[in-house]
Amino acid sequence: MVRYWLWLATRAGIGLRKMHLLLRHFLTPEQVWLADETALRRVEGLGKVPSLEDKKLDGADKILNDCFQKDIQVITMQDAVYPERLRNLDDAPLVLYCRGTMPDFDALPVIAMVGTRKASGYGLMQAKTLGFQIGRMGGLVISGGAYGIDTMALKGALSAGGPVAAVLGCGADVVYPASNAGLFRDICAHGCLLSEYPPGTPALGAHFPVRNRILSGLALGVLVVEAPRKSGALITANHALEQGRDVFTLPANVGSPTCEGNLQLLKDGAILVEEGWDVMREYVHLYPDKIVRRSRPIPMSLTAEEQAQQAQQARRAERSVAEKPPVTEKDDKKVIDKPQKRHYIDLHGLLDTLSADERAAAECLQEGPAHVDEIIDKTQIAAGRILAALTLLELKGYVTRLPGRRFSLAEHK
Repeated sequence: MVRYWLWLATRAGIGLRKMHLLLRHFLTPEQVWLADETALRRVEGLGKVPSLEDKKLDGADKILNDCFQKDIQVITMQDAVYPERLRNLDDAPLVLYCRGTMPDFDALPVIAMVGTRKASGYGLMQAKTLGFQIGRMGGLVISGGAYGIDTMALKGALSAGGPVAAVLGCGADVVYPASNAGLFRDICAHGCLLSEYPPGTPALGAHFPVRNRILSGLALGVLVVEAPRKSGALITANHALEQGRDVFTLPANVGSPTCEGNLQLLKDGAILVEEGWDVMREYVHLYPDKIVRRSRPIPMSLTAEEQAQQAQQARRAERSVAEKPPVTEKDDKKVIDKPQKRHYIDLHGLLDTLSADERAAAECLQEGPAHVDEIIDKTQIAAGRILAALTLLELKGYVTRLPGRRFSLAEHK
């Protein structure tokens, strides 16, 4: 029953890998729920997880009632409509919440389009144009629904008349940002809003980096339209590479901070994109009956409202830059908001600047590199929160992601 999936998915202090381990051992969430302490001890590599001993189903029943009231579909990993590409990930969410109509992700060439919220006019125009072109050629465009690149990519794809999907870092019933209420209604009418978070979950900053693995996991490839060097878009690109997906990016405006990530991706071997066909031709052999090349790319334009929103975002970005402390230079290398590097980052002077979750995760890494599930075990903090904390530490330059979902403190150079 669905309520047991919801019960298992909401257990604290256990990572997704161990949730999948439990499912392989007991076969169903109901059997996990029925298992007593003795049976749980027989699961090799599980360890003690106190939250598994809490057998109350009130929380699961409340989620089910909320979904019924808000017309949100609950999709578990056992359901046929659960996307196969996502199911194959070792950190696949046990449950998805869907508002709208779920497209057939496995039957279509899915492209995730990502980028910065503080996009330039160039980036916004490219996102809207490429979203339209990819959608018109038969692609299913997915994005995150945030300001900037996400919004323009989805608007462009909707203009092409095909299905679209947005993966949210909040409940599927939560409209964030509020200005995208109309866009979200259009998405529900031509596709869906997806989330791994139950209805009513607020749009917390820590949720969005964790959400990015779902974007890349659903897609065949990730197109980074415009991104700074330190951004969630590049985290999505890293997830894509770990998951064996393709990474695409556009030519960047040299010297523009919002394009530094594009330049880095190109240096690292990302596929260069000038138009939608540069993406879609990579998948013609997989979907010969779905992908149709259009001989003449059609440029898009920004509406007056979109231009006004872009100008407002630019002003916010300028204020944000103005409020930052001065950047000092040494040996022609910029040091931004970080202490001078030595061999490993010294956490002693940083702990007071971190959130409680970030501090707990970082302290675990003082003993050496660790797998994400080891960190979850030691901290007894929910998997989603630990993943978010590690991603934020990575963005700040304090933590390095290693192969195999391992992390270490960043080395000083």
